[in-house]
Amino acid sequence: MTPPDDQNTPDLQAGLRDIFKEQVEPPAEPSVDIVFDADGLNAADETAVTRLQTESPAVSQETQTALEVPQVEEGTPAPEVQAPPSAPLESVPLEPAVDEAAEDTTPTLEPAPAVPELTAPDLNAPDLAVPDSPSPGPVAAPLPVPAAPAPTSAGLSNDLEEVVYESTAPVSGPQEGQDFGAYHLDEDLGRGWFSAHSLTDRRKRDVYVRPDPLWAGVAAHRLLPQTTREGDLHVVEPMAGPPLATPIPAEQVRAYVTEFTRLLFALEKQGFAVTDIDPRTFLQTAQGLKLRFPPRLARLGEAVEPTLRDGFTPPEVQAGQAATARSGIYLLGALLFEWLTGQTIPPEGVSAVTLAGVSAPGMPQLLALMLTDEANRPTPTALLEYLKVQAANEIPKYDIAAATNIGLNPERPTNEDAYGYFMRQVEAHAAPEMLIRACVSDGMGGMAAGEVASRAAVQAFLNSAHPTLPEMVWDANAAVVAAMDGKDGGCTISAVEIRGAHLQLGHVGDTRAYHRTGTQVTQLSKDHSYVAAMVASGQMTPDEAQNSPDRNKVLRSLGSLRVPQDNYVQTLDTPLELKLGDRILLVSDGVWGEVEPAELEHLLLTEPSPHKLVDILLERALAAGAPDNITALVIERVK
Repeated sequence: MTPPDDQNTPDLQAGLRDIFKEQVEPPAEPSVDIVFDADGLNAADETAVTRLQTESPAVSQETQTALEVPQVEEGTPAPEVQAPPSAPLESVPLEPAVDEAAEDTTPTLEPAPAVPELTAPDLNAPDLAVPDSPSPGPVAAPLPVPAAPAPTSAGLSNDLEEVVYESTAPVSGPQEGQDFGAYHLDEDLGRGWFSAHSLTDRRKRDVYVRPDPLWAGVAAHRLLPQTTREGDLHVVEPMAGPPLATPIPAEQVRAYVTEFTRLLFALEKQGFAVTDIDPRTFLQTAQGLKLRFPPRLARLGEAVEPTLRDGFTPPEVQAGQAATARSGIYLLGALLFEWLTGQTIPPEGVSAVTLAGVSAPGMPQLLALMLTDEANRPTPTALLEYLKVQAANEIPKYDIAAATNIGLNPERPTNEDAYGYFMRQVEAHAAPEMLIRACVSDGMGGMAAGEVASRAAVQAFLNSAHPTLPEMVWDANAAVVAAMDGKDGGCTISAVEIRGAHLQLGHVGDTRAYHRTGTQVTQLSKDHSYVAAMVASGQMTPDEAQNSPDRNKVLRSLGSLRVPQDNYVQTLDTPLELKLGDRILLVSDGVWGEVEPAELEHLLLTEPSPHKLVDILLERALAAGAPDNITALVIERVK
């Protein structure tokens, strides 16, 4: 046996005091019996047993006799207990005991851990040995009962950091598939718009179902759709035309920007600002650019309901600030960026790096101006002025093709048709110039020296110094009178002057001028002829006039008058603006009289080359017999 080490001898009394020191148990915890082996304890433990029984009624009599630990008052040093030299302490295994009463208190949970029993050692025994069977251990504080998991709240999953929200907003307003008024709502297009069909005639229309939209009270504009009120609905007739396909050439985009800026200007004058627009609502129709749905409006100065359309919504609209016309300028800038690049503005906004991807000259500068902060953004009026200056600096470009032919009539040994044109182009900052004059003249058959008259008219028109088309044509008339020198002769003329992108017409007789724009062909000139007068009076149909033997009889001509008369020369009420791709066709009656109107229109619309178009028209006239001289001249805006 190993002799005891005085310095390492355990203080058993202090240990027992720690074991049996007063503890306050939670009232909800069940009481337990604490059982000790009484062997080896002295009578001094009676006091501790009595105290424990008082505090814990569940302490058994066996425990009372076993625990005879003297009570130590607070503040009094504990007496030292000397362990026998031959009694080294070894660990005592603990055996848990389960109190059946505790099982009844929490039937839905696992039983609380039982307090183990402790066997006190005999201090007078020569040796301390581990008993053959486990002995009860010291009293331990009750372990906390684990709380039952809270039931999962509605709308929350068991995954950490994941929240699933269920919609609680009631469905309100008309819904897809319902009948509303005289229409069945087929498809919800968003923001109050539905694609619908009439319950009476089954025709498809777009309808707006929300009450009192601001756009219903604005003045008509060529970009806006025409809406009608039917009960509680606003109805739009469908427009034929595909949505704009991006990217779009810069020349075409500039025309779109100018047109939309004019709409913003008109709305500002009526007290409205544009705060949102769907980029998919722009359609390319036969009448040009159109909006399928009106834009979202707000009254100037009033707080705007915050909206968000990624890549398009102005920052001040997102913030719900007061509406200004500059918000529409930002929207237009976002549209311009998409039209040029085919992409929306990135979430971080426009930067120098973003604009570096726009390669069309002048467009990065325009985008930077329109997409800046509201304070530095231009108004619609200022932007129109800026666009005007930019348009003046970038003059349009044209392609011109022309040809003439004597025809197949053996009785016409001379080509009495004539044509001429010139183009003057000057490019300089703030002072560019593009000037085109062109004409076709037909010397009247049956008169002497018709070719002399047509040649004199063409030369005089091209060389005229007068500023207006009527004056230029009267200069041509004076030249014809002088050239004929009293002879019986004259000619017709269809003449145009183009300055920049604007065209004016001067016309006398039955030569013709046509205009092609988009998918439409329009005859600009009016025939000053006998058959035209018969058609106007209802005495002849257009088809009869086309094949009449009197179709060559004209009522007006150059050389028949010596003194100018008012309204003798036909002009346009306002100059015609030529858009990119527009064409002007000037022809003598030897062409339009032999080529059927439908075929002529089809060729003007579909033949891509102006030069080939001229050749084909003359070939078709020759194939039809060409009893008269044939002449054609085409001007196309190519930039």
